[in-house]
Amino acid sequence: METVIVRTEKEKKSFIAFIYELYRNDPAFCDMNLTFVKNFLYRQDGFAKRNMIIPVQIKEKGEIKAECIFIIDETPVIKLSFPEFKAGAKKYLLKLKACSEKLMKRYGKEKTIIGINGQISYGLGILTDGCNREFEFNSNYNRDYYTRELDEVFPVIKKAFSYNYEAEHSLSFMNREMLDRVYKEYEFRYLDLKHFKRDMLVMGELCHRSLKDTPYYSEKKPYEMYELMKQVRFIMKSEDIIFAIKDGKEIGFIYTHPDYAELFDRPKLNYLSFYLRFLTKKAKKVVYNVIGVLPEHQSSGVAMALIDKSIRMRMKDYTVGVSSFILEDNIPSTALCRKLSTGINKEFHLYEIRSREDV
Repeated sequence: METVIVRTEKEKKSFIAFIYELYRNDPAFCDMNLTFVKNFLYRQDGFAKRNMIIPVQIKEKGEIKAECIFIIDETPVIKLSFPEFKAGAKKYLLKLKACSEKLMKRYGKEKTIIGINGQISYGLGILTDGCNREFEFNSNYNRDYYTRELDEVFPVIKKAFSYNYEAEHSLSFMNREMLDRVYKEYEFRYLDLKHFKRDMLVMGELCHRSLKDTPYYSEKKPYEMYELMKQVRFIMKSEDIIFAIKDGKEIGFIYTHPDYAELFDRPKLNYLSFYLRFLTKKAKKVVYNVIGVLPEHQSSGVAMALIDKSIRMRMKDYTVGVSSFILEDNIPSTALCRKLSTGINKEFHLYEIRSREDV
């Protein structure tokens, strides 16, 4: 058994080919998330360029058995991102653990987290096999045995959940008295597509300031948010992002969009056919991707107002939706989701490897 650090073009192609091999017979798989894998393999955006990226493969007799990308940034945590492996992988997962322990010692890091794709904007969590596994846009996807095998080797330190929504159900639980007050105190506006870059920089700044205390958060600079979002600019509409404004300044936002994955090819995404479907067909549900409110306004009811506005705007076309991942110990967001949702959609696990000095 050998550990190979992926460096050459040939090795990078084999890294990608291994993923297609693993999901060859999975009818739900789509390679949309390989966009993020390639981003780190080839260090394409600002976040990937300014941090240390170490792609690793575990091989036995020349055959790839497991692979991942270690991402090392300014935080005390190493991210073991995009883990992929064949079934019966315990000894290969232990080898990845040994790699992680060496890296923690070399770079003075406290622990490694398995299941964060470098930065939470790129995805979080290993999908369990106990929930609906339909591929959704902006949701991690993996083989159904992944959590069973990871659970045997690493401690599950945290869970995250996504939630199902029905428009009328959610609206029935809204506090109208509170919302009336919020609508008097705050203004709201939609995304200005003519000034897309400016609004993405605003959104990036709001994301950082509102989410910086979130567990496992790594700074994503405003321009890096623009780099990420400009990839979907061609399908975005003004109603996809709503900003909350106080005294002329944006203090919060909500980003929602149709579940584009319903229009994707399987297994390889063809952008031309996707765009033709996007122009002629409609997805069945909407994805509540992310909401961010500056700390000084988080107890004001603005988050509820942003959700209320988004649901009312979307419900003429989409009566059902799903949320992005919510960490179980994010008490305010979890409470809000449980109140407004009709139940859990998917469950995700995060795992931890501690440095040997802490064991």
